[in-house]
Amino acid sequence: MTTVARLRPLLLPTAFAIGLLLLWQGLVVAFNYPKVILPAPSDIAAALTGNFAVIWQQTVPTMRDTLAGFALATVFGIGLASLLSFSRLLRDAIYPLVVVIQLVPKIAWTPLFIVWAGIGWPSRLAIATFIGFFPIFIAMMAGVDSTDRSLVRLCRGLTATPWRTFWLVRLPASMPYLFAGLKIAITLAVIGVIVAEFISSSEGLGFLILKSAALLQTDLILAAITMLCVIGLACYGAVHAGEVAVRRWHGE
Repeated sequence: MTTVARLRPLLLPTAFAIGLLLLWQGLVVAFNYPKVILPAPSDIAAALTGNFAVIWQQTVPTMRDTLAGFALATVFGIGLASLLSFSRLLRDAIYPLVVVIQLVPKIAWTPLFIVWAGIGWPSRLAIATFIGFFPIFIAMMAGVDSTDRSLVRLCRGLTATPWRTFWLVRLPASMPYLFAGLKIAITLAVIGVIVAEFISSSEGLGFLILKSAALLQTDLILAAITMLCVIGLACYGAVHAGEVAVRRWHGE
């Protein structure tokens, strides 16, 4: 495989994004849009560099709560799905309840978490964990259910314990499903933290966006959104790197 072919997944979206930015810049300049309505990419870049200290200060709590919520969602999602795989009774009792809870729009739970956990980082952490939990749980359940039945029967024939069967057969088989859920969950965790910051927070990028909107600083709003995109891409890339490492460990 040539170097160009290997870099194609990176080069194509980068070139497309640059083309969109150039078109955006050209339209704003040609039609002389007011900066407060639609700032040009150059204005957004200037706002990002000129206010980088403030933006970075607000980025830290957003990243902290996102990563902590994602970590807790991963632990709870994998843990509960693994527990239900050992007991059909527990699965029949708990699984439908989890699905019913997730049918309620996530934004509807946000005020309750604020009442229960208070205004501050605990409520943001709880919301991020709650939103990120479901895709990980469902992906893990699907992965465990997809295990080759013949391998499970072989383990039983060799008198392997349920735990050993899970560790050696079911868990490795669930990895592709699990990482698909993790990729969804990390993006949802970012969304959950931002929503919580919109409703009740005095820090974070969500708070900065609301403050900038009140002051009609559209360029600063889009600069904060740009930073959010960078955070999301970095988190998604980290999960993808973990998936690649696990695949190599399994010899794929």
